[in-house]
Amino acid sequence: MRLKSWTALLLPIIGSANAIPAAADVITMNNGDRITGNISRIWDNELFIEPEYGDEFSVDLEAVASIQGDEQFEIELRDHTETVGRLIVDADGQPMLETAQGRERFPPQSIEELEEIEEYFDWEARSDLSFSASRGNTDTTDLLWQSAGMTKLGDHRHQVSLAIERKEQDGDSTKEQDRAQYQYSWFYQDPWFLVAGAGYERDPIRDLTYRYTPAAGLGYQFFDDAYRRLEITVAGVAVIEKLAGKNEEAFAPRWSLDYMRKIFGGDLEFFHHHSALTYVSGRSNDVIETSTGLRWEIIDDVYMNVQVDYDWESQPSAGNEKEDTTYLIGLGLALD
Repeated sequence: MRLKSWTALLLPIIGSANAIPAAADVITMNNGDRITGNISRIWDNELFIEPEYGDEFSVDLEAVASIQGDEQFEIELRDHTETVGRLIVDADGQPMLETAQGRERFPPQSIEELEEIEEYFDWEARSDLSFSASRGNTDTTDLLWQSAGMTKLGDHRHQVSLAIERKEQDGDSTKEQDRAQYQYSWFYQDPWFLVAGAGYERDPIRDLTYRYTPAAGLGYQFFDDAYRRLEITVAGVAVIEKLAGKNEEAFAPRWSLDYMRKIFGGDLEFFHHHSALTYVSGRSNDVIETSTGLRWEIIDDVYMNVQVDYDWESQPSAGNEKEDTTYLIGLGLALD
């Protein structure tokens, strides 16, 4: 009897606990409307929130009266000062900012940019396969497999990438290019970071038996979150290569840029990467490599990739063109 009595008493309590909704942010609009969900960011006068019942959307920050939530955010104000705090409302419903120093009146329109606090450990990986073929007067095939991964632990980031491309025309190989790269970044004073790493490339069709490029330098990250990224690096590169059967060594400064921007709620991603290096010792040569494209999320973590790669080398081996342009479309998988 006693067990049954306790069971009868606990069941309603358990049921009530299960009915309590998970913690969420609440924004109150100037017209009195309330929206409940998870705020991901504020940027460009737009507040982005994802309700439990649908996809993320944005509202005009000027139309927001107050924000209330349990999570802390990294906040940049209109005067470009930065702080970490929690957005709340007081007993009178007035918007407030709670920081380690205390509470103060804080209208949402004071915010230039807001984002979730960066996790101490983070990782992501993607892999995609692009293929094209034509049959008729000329039979051609083009296949590219490319993968990239990143892990970040505190101020230390590791990035790796691999690309394998094969081209054939009328049964003859016209490209057998393999590329691999590793880069370590230390954010010693955010947004500044030091970089070190090495790259490898081969393409026997262009008489490039190998090219090793150990490098070290300095980088600056303008922004990096789930929706956008922009960073540049300047590095010194030692070039060790075997071209047309001849061993060469050189030193070259290199400029690199990495840009990504997600739009339409994150379903469409635009990306652009490029690097340029100039040999200042050894043989005379300039090398430019670019990759530009769009990734469109089809379902869950599966995306369609449309990409244009453009490579240019001022002094290729004899009989090879300076320019190489590749147009690709394929499918990929992204994990994080």
